[in-house]
Amino acid sequence: MKYRALRVDAGNFSWGSENCAKKVRLLDVVYNATSNELVRTKTLTKNSIVQIDAQPFKQWYLKKYGVDLGK
Repeated sequence: MKYRALRVDAGNFSWGSENCAKKVRLLDVVYNATSNELVRTKTLTKNSIVQIDAQPFKQWYLKKYGVDLGK
């Protein structure tokens, strides 16, 4: 039995210590404990570590604290 995968390019991620959640873009699958093949093909599974676009969080932090992150 074959299954088709959905293309996931965005998701809702939270910054726990700041109590902030934003919808951000997924950039890359960085690590998967199951197989390096899943990292190479950028397959998103449970417990995968992904790299996200941090721009919405940076904008929120700048608006709230007045400090520009990443400079």
